[in-house]
Amino acid sequence: MSLRIRLAYAFFLLPFASGLLSLAGGYLVFRNLVERDIAQDLAELSGRVARALVLTQEGPRLAEGDIFLGTHYVFGFRLLHGERPVLEGGFAPEASGTWRTLSTSWQGYNLEVSLRVEEYERALSAFLRAGLSLLLPLLFLAALLGYATAGFITRPLERLSQAVESLSALRFPEPLPLERDRELARLTRGFNRLVEAVRSALERERLFTRYASHELRSPLAVFRAQLDAARQGLIPWEEALPHMEGALRRMEAVLQGLLALARPEEDNLAPMELAEYLEASLKDKGVRLLLQGPAWVLAHPLLVDRLVDNLLVNAFRHGAPPVEVRLFPSGESVVLEVRDHGKGVREEDKERLTRPFFRGPGGPEGLGLGLALVEQVVQRLGGTLEFANAHPGLRVRVRLPRREDAAA
Repeated sequence: MSLRIRLAYAFFLLPFASGLLSLAGGYLVFRNLVERDIAQDLAELSGRVARALVLTQEGPRLAEGDIFLGTHYVFGFRLLHGERPVLEGGFAPEASGTWRTLSTSWQGYNLEVSLRVEEYERALSAFLRAGLSLLLPLLFLAALLGYATAGFITRPLERLSQAVESLSALRFPEPLPLERDRELARLTRGFNRLVEAVRSALERERLFTRYASHELRSPLAVFRAQLDAARQGLIPWEEALPHMEGALRRMEAVLQGLLALARPEEDNLAPMELAEYLEASLKDKGVRLLLQGPAWVLAHPLLVDRLVDNLLVNAFRHGAPPVEVRLFPSGESVVLEVRDHGKGVREEDKERLTRPFFRGPGGPEGLGLGLALVEQVVQRLGGTLEFANAHPGLRVRVRLPRREDAAA
């Protein structure tokens, strides 16, 4: 049985039980009132008969006047001496009717007054019929409203259930609309965050694989070229080994940087002085380096290495020399700027530069993952990434939160 049907039953049973209890309570109250009226009427009729009886020498007799005149009751009486009736009047109790009898004593005799109470029973039956005739439509209306209310309550849960099934099949649903109820709104908000977290985790996993292949491609190519050349005798092994060892060191550094990027924790980030790092790492890179004083940030050397290396590869591959690298403070940020002097990018392509595998029209061959990796690193370091045409060339700015000094 579905939750909606169970809720509909619950919404139906509540008014059903309340209606039955109200009807039963009203019936009991009305029946008590009827019983009280019957007892009062019997007492009144018994007193009326007793006042009309007189005791003569011949025995009990009715006084002058008709005791049945002017009354709407259907009743009769018997005056008994022991078990023997000595005087009777009115209607005798019928087997097919409903009668009620009251016995009292009078002058040594036993007076029995019988009252027909069919009208009273008919009034009770009419009360029950009226109550049921009103209760049944109300119950039907309660069933309809209960089913509709249950549907209103379970509709968000049905949407959530369908979304969970889609998520379990890795078909990411659209964000669910927030409900007005606070509890359902919290549940929906939490599920939407869960979908985004799962989507981000899978995207990070896919991007990690793509970035690994992208970053390892160049050192692997160097290693294979040197190995093939040495095997074919084109160069001696002594000359090939340093290049192969350098390629291996490059691959190890790439893997360490990717692993640092893949870690969601922030405990591997530490204060780092970018000016000193750039001056040492870009000494022989063929770039124009412009540094404006120390610049402390919270970073990791391997992540900064991935960041700078991919920016330079993008500048040299898609731009033109000279390539300038600037580092300067700007408010509470440190700005790392890389600019080439090529033809820049089209305005409509700037929003797509960080999409994985995006390559502009007519550009050099490549996987289109360099700037996507740059964006991941910048987000990992808590910064922002900006692109602008410098006329000529493309200017890429990375803004990172600035720290005052190494001890901050």
